Amino acid sequence: MLVPAGLLITLLLGGIAFDLSLLFLRQRQASSVAVDLANDLATLALDEGHLRATGEYVLDPARAGALATALLRESDVAADAVGLTVQVTAPDSVSVTVTLDVDYVFAKAIPGAADGTEVSATASALAVAG
Repeated sequence: MLVPAGLLITLLLGGIAFDLSLLFLRQRQASSVAVDLANDLATLALDEGHLRATGEYVLDPARAGALATALLRESDVAADAVGLTVQVTAPDSVSVTVTLDVDYVFAKAIPGAADGTEVSATASALAVAG
């Protein structure tokens, strides 16, 4: 009598562990994409006209937003991306927040459990002239 109950509990705990590892994977992916986007935008979103006119390194917020959207669309997590926030926090600094949707695999079979959740990660980068 205890063996079937033990097997059921083991399968349930295995499903929970799988869903939580999937959640952790998506969190790491969101973090990785946010860091990559922030680093890329610190160089690609340069306002070239301002640099030529004054010699100062300044990021263009509109260009940063457009580039971030295009780069996220080309990333591996594009299908799961539900949010992207880009802020130029200083003339030479950018902050990126990426939000991904996580669909659970085994929790869907449990009545009352959520079918998924969202994870987000924020990264910032500072452009330094070198």
